[in-house]
Amino acid sequence: MKPLFFIHLLIFFYSFLSFSSASAQNSLNNLEIEHFINTLPAINALVNEFESDNEQQINNLPTDFSRTPITDSLNVVRTPQTLAEFTSIINRSGFSSAELWAQAGDKIIMAYSAYHLKYPQNASAPNPEEIKLDLTSQLTNIKRNQFISNEQKQTLINKIQNSIALLSDPNYIDSENISIISPYIDRLNSLLKEYQ
Repeated sequence: MKPLFFIHLLIFFYSFLSFSSASAQNSLNNLEIEHFINTLPAINALVNEFESDNEQQINNLPTDFSRTPITDSLNVVRTPQTLAEFTSIINRSGFSSAELWAQAGDKIIMAYSAYHLKYPQNASAPNPEEIKLDLTSQLTNIKRNQFISNEQKQTLINKIQNSIALLSDPNYIDSENISIISPYIDRLNSLLKEYQ
């Protein structure tokens, strides 16, 4: 009987360790945010320099809300023409790889968007519940729409369902990263507005 108890205890302990390390990996830190923000002007200039060459790739970026928006766009930034300069920018900024840079960017963008949902800049901005109601209404309308193909319909349904799921995820709306990103919101607003 005792060995079974110890096995369960060990399983619990290892599960707790994996959960703790996964949770810690998802937390932002100030240095990571600073390093990422500092890369944005150089990365933007690099992308703009080769934008016409990458127009096809830019048009093929996913348009639905992704939990990994920077990782999803790595292929647009990391092309044969930009690879050497992109790698140099990443290395100078303190990241050891493009993947680590993108993972930090994903966490930052997710925290940034969650911050704006939780603390809207505009008084008339809808809250997450209103957004979910609107998305649910759109979902109903799309399902009834006879003028779009089944394939288009399914794509739109999946995008809306993913958005609703994200808005319902307490780890997104109440993420600890929201408080960590808060001091950087004005800088990010300025930079991201400039790059639109």
